[in-house]
Amino acid sequence: MEETSMKKILILALSAILAVNISAQEQQKERVAGKPLSNEEKVELQIKHLSRELMLSEQQAQKFAVTFREYAAAKEKLFPKKAKKMVEQGKELTDAELDQLAKQRFECKKKFVDLQTKFYDKFRKDLSARQVQKVLQLNESHDHHPAMRHHRPAPVMEPR
Repeated sequence: MEETSMKKILILALSAILAVNISAQEQQKERVAGKPLSNEEKVELQIKHLSRELMLSEQQAQKFAVTFREYAAAKEKLFPKKAKKMVEQGKELTDAELDQLAKQRFECKKKFVDLQTKFYDKFRKDLSARQVQKVLQLNESHDHHPAMRHHRPAPVMEPR
């Protein structure tokens, strides 16, 4: 009798593992099928990742999610859409446009430092200094990951 119940438990466990694996594969196929993540989806993925990475309690994770969404929205506003479109379209830029983009990037970087300073204090209300440091570090590494990038640098033009 014990052997039969063990077999049932083993079959149930394997079924659960298989179901989770199939679900994960379907989600990955959707993403690979050319359906890029929206900014909101990217932010939600970052929140889940950071909440796990920081081992936040349910209450901390909820407070963190609210603050992080606000931070992500403010950060998104820093980067000019026109520059992003020109770079993504692969348009060959003139020297004047490159100069303008460089100055815009410098200004964005200044504003970004101000934004990080402002949100450091907001994050510190619910997280330790070590956790906030990790949030800022991981978030910066996401900015350099192609799937999470908000702004791409201007292409370098060859001299003529």
